[in-house]
Amino acid sequence: MMKYTKQISALFCAVMLMLCTTVCVFAQASGVITDNAELFTESEKVELQSQLDALSEKTGWMAVIYTNYDGYDADNIKPHTNRYYADNYGKTTAGVMLTIDMEGRAVDFRTKGDAMYYFSDNRVDTILDDVQGCLKEGLYYDAATLFISYSSHYYDDGIPEGESNENIDIQEKEDNALLYVLRHYGIIFGVVALVTATIVVFVVAHKYKNNGKEGTYDLRSNSVTNLTERQDIFLTKHVTVTTESSSSGGSSSGSSSGGGGSSGGGSRSF
Repeated sequence: MMKYTKQISALFCAVMLMLCTTVCVFAQASGVITDNAELFTESEKVELQSQLDALSEKTGWMAVIYTNYDGYDADNIKPHTNRYYADNYGKTTAGVMLTIDMEGRAVDFRTKGDAMYYFSDNRVDTILDDVQGCLKEGLYYDAATLFISYSSHYYDDGIPEGESNENIDIQEKEDNALLYVLRHYGIIFGVVALVTATIVVFVVAHKYKNNGKEGTYDLRSNSVTNLTERQDIFLTKHVTVTTESSSSGGSSSGSSSGGGGSSGGGSRSF
């Protein structure tokens, strides 16, 4: 019995280890500038890239500037930028991103991962106030450099204490569904697994205790075989099979906005 108990216990531990192990993919921290709206000159992009790389190397965060004509205003740009970051760099990868939507005339400052906790509500407002002011004047390069310098400055200041962080939107289930289930329902799963393993141990031990003879059935003594002769002769037989197929016309399509996971930051119009 001890042998099988050890085997069941080992299997149980292996299953729990598999469930508790999460596979994390880390994007290599770097600076990225995607100027789809063509707001910067070539020399400005070179300079901004250098500053983004320096910020990324210093903080270990992704540092991203993204300009576009996607057409999202200040009221709905957040989900768009959050998904953009998650799709390109990972839902939980630490980073900061400045998005400028020229069509929607909106700017979004987005923080992800560990970087979220460096930017309290006051710090986010300070960044957006100054960046918004530059954008209203058409000073796009200045707005971008302010974003970088503020991010670097607040990193040096460290995580603020005693300040509100209502800008941070935690989406634990989206960040890691398996970890969410284990964190909230792990005890229940553990108890069920333990009870199941205990039952299996006792059943297996009981079977082997009786050498597998319990409940055997003597087929020879309790069965009767009657053989009769039957002959079927088919001279001619035709079988016709008709298959009807159905098809549905048209097509359906759907889209899901999905979610980009937890993030912080804010948006403004300009």
